[in-house]
Amino acid sequence: MKNIKLKIWLLAMVLFAGFSKHAWAQQQPKLYTLPSPYERYTYYLATARFGGSMPLGKFSEQYIDKSSFRDISVSLEWVLPNRFSIGGEIGSNYYEKRLPRALYEFGDQTVSAIQTRTLSQVPIQVFANYHLAPKNARIQPYFQVSGGISLVDYSLYYGSLVDQYQKIKPTYGVGVGSKFLFKPDGALGADIRIKYSGTSIKYDYLDGNTATIGASVGLFYRWW
Repeated sequence: MKNIKLKIWLLAMVLFAGFSKHAWAQQQPKLYTLPSPYERYTYYLATARFGGSMPLGKFSEQYIDKSSFRDISVSLEWVLPNRFSIGGEIGSNYYEKRLPRALYEFGDQTVSAIQTRTLSQVPIQVFANYHLAPKNARIQPYFQVSGGISLVDYSLYYGSLVDQYQKIKPTYGVGVGSKFLFKPDGALGADIRIKYSGTSIKYDYLDGNTATIGASVGLFYRWW
C-alpha cells in the first residue's frame, strides 16, 4: 500500500513540475516572434547596378539603332514604414554607331570620312517606389517613377572632325522591378529592373527625345 501511495505521489510531483515548467515558459517574452527591425523601422538601402538598353522611336530611327551594354548606376534609398520608398540615383550610359566611309559636304567642301555617332548621358534623378509586398518579404516587386536632369554629350565624328553638343537636359523614367533577399532578415539581396527613360534633346539628328528601354541587375545592401 505504501509503495502504491509513493508511486502516486511521485507521479503527481512529475505532473506538477511539468505543468509548472509549461506555465513559466508561457509567461516568458517570446523575443524570437518579434517582427524584424526591417519591418518595424525605416531603413536605408544602397544599390549598384549594371545593365543594357536599346534606343526607341526617333532616337533609333534617326541617329543610333544599336543597343548598349554600358549602363551603370548607384542609388541610395530610404524605405518608409508603409510600402513606399524614396531615393536618388546617378548613372551613366553610352551609345555608339559607326557608318561606312562616305562623302559629306561641309559648305563648299566635300570630305570622305567614316561617321561615328555617339551619345553619352549622366542622369541624376530622384525616384519613388511603391512595393507590392511587405517590407521584409523575400520577394518584393515594385513600381517606380523618377525624374531629374541629365548631363548630355552628343558627339558626331567625321574621321577626326567632331560636331559636339553638351547640355544639361530634363530627364524622366518609369519602371517595374523586384528585390530578392538572399536570406530572411538579411542585409544583402539582388534587384532586377526594367525601365523606360526619356531625355529632352533637340539638336541635329536628335528630334526632341532620346527614348530608351533598359534592363538592369543590381546588388543591394540595407541597414537600419
